[in-house]
Amino acid sequence: MGFKKKVIVASATAALSVAVAVPAMALENEFHGMYRLNSVIDNFNGDGPYDPAGKDKKAPTTAYFEQRARLMYIAKANDDLKLVTHFEIDSRWGDNSYNSNGKTRNNGGAIGADQTNLETKNIYLDFNIPKVPVNMKVGIQPYNDSFKGIMFDADMAGALATASYGKFTNSIGFFRFNDDGPNLAPKVAAGKRSRDMVALDVKYQAAANVKVGGAYYMINDDRNFAATPGFLNQQAGNTNITHTLGLNAETSFGPVTLDGFFVYQFGNLEAPVNRHISAFAGNVGARVKAGPGTARSEFLYISGDGGNQTSHTSNAFQSVNSVDTEHGFYNGDLQILFRDPYAMTTDNAIVYSSNNQDQGVVAGFIGYDMPFTPKLSATVNAGFAAVAKDNLHKPTNLKTGAANSSNYLGTEVSTHVDYKVYDNLTAIARGAYVILGDYYKGVALNGEDPRNPYMASIILNYVF
Repeated sequence: MGFKKKVIVASATAALSVAVAVPAMALENEFHGMYRLNSVIDNFNGDGPYDPAGKDKKAPTTAYFEQRARLMYIAKANDDLKLVTHFEIDSRWGDNSYNSNGKTRNNGGAIGADQTNLETKNIYLDFNIPKVPVNMKVGIQPYNDSFKGIMFDADMAGALATASYGKFTNSIGFFRFNDDGPNLAPKVAAGKRSRDMVALDVKYQAAANVKVGGAYYMINDDRNFAATPGFLNQQAGNTNITHTLGLNAETSFGPVTLDGFFVYQFGNLEAPVNRHISAFAGNVGARVKAGPGTARSEFLYISGDGGNQTSHTSNAFQSVNSVDTEHGFYNGDLQILFRDPYAMTTDNAIVYSSNNQDQGVVAGFIGYDMPFTPKLSATVNAGFAAVAKDNLHKPTNLKTGAANSSNYLGTEVSTHVDYKVYDNLTAIARGAYVILGDYYKGVALNGEDPRNPYMASIILNYVF
């Protein structure tokens, strides 16, 4: 037997001896999860940003069923130590079976099923450090920014330390989004072609009804990727570094709650030309107890860039994307104009990314939530959006041969009615309609105006 094999055998024997000698640890086993079925009729479906340019003005009406199951298992050793695991299974009824398309996710709804499609969402260790007020989360975990998700809201691998003392809650984290070096040809050492983030977050309870906070995120991208067409047409290049610094606050008085944030970005983009980043975003939101329900409003501004690549400064807000967008502004509760909070495999929107193809966005939202009974409630919403700065991503009016002067994307009106069948099971009927703005005038085939998007859906949502 070779030396290495002897070492392996000896190590395994020692580990087995320890396992036999030590009494079994009592674990608390927790199981949680959800199942969601979404049945949809619409003329607005696909992936990514809405793009009617050069296509038939009559987008086809489709009818489909999608389902998602999430399963969470938590192995809890004690109040200070637990392992959290979270898995997901997605499919569209009738999509594929028996692994016949070679894909291993978002499949398995065709007759026969038998598809390999279990996805890992989270696997992380959650523990408190003895004798100090610090909690650690280490592994693939959910993490979102402190600015309503306009920059990132995703599952990511990293380490996060959080300390609470007095009126402060502070956290510091390191996350690795990508490490592509070992996959290149020729291979590059791990960590040499990576995209990493350092996150600092501070929250302070200034008074019983006042919260203030601040956050800093530094993203260093050393992947040496080309500028286009990556990141949903977002400006990106080689060896980028982005600094995001922002403040947030929330206060309430009587029936009114106000919140908001301001964010400034700076740094460098190395391609297509070396450019400095100078971008910002701001938001104000309000909730008011009005009559038997609650009225809501939000205003959002995210800066954009005109695309002059000879300029040494870019004003395009740099959100976090991968092969898909890894963020979303869901506070407006819209279904088409912005990303749908109930979207699954079919996930698209007119404003799909807060960067919005470097154009940024100006948007406003209003809504009203009405509880009729403990089981029945309804919500109505309306919202508008325009690009903050047009650029070459603006579609061409095929009648005039030039882009339209209007930056107005459209207005959405939507509603949903929720009925609690059981405490854990809710049936939701939804509808949405968007009146497209002149940004899209004449951009469809033969210079026609694209038809207004609509969607109707019924959802069953079970949470346990």
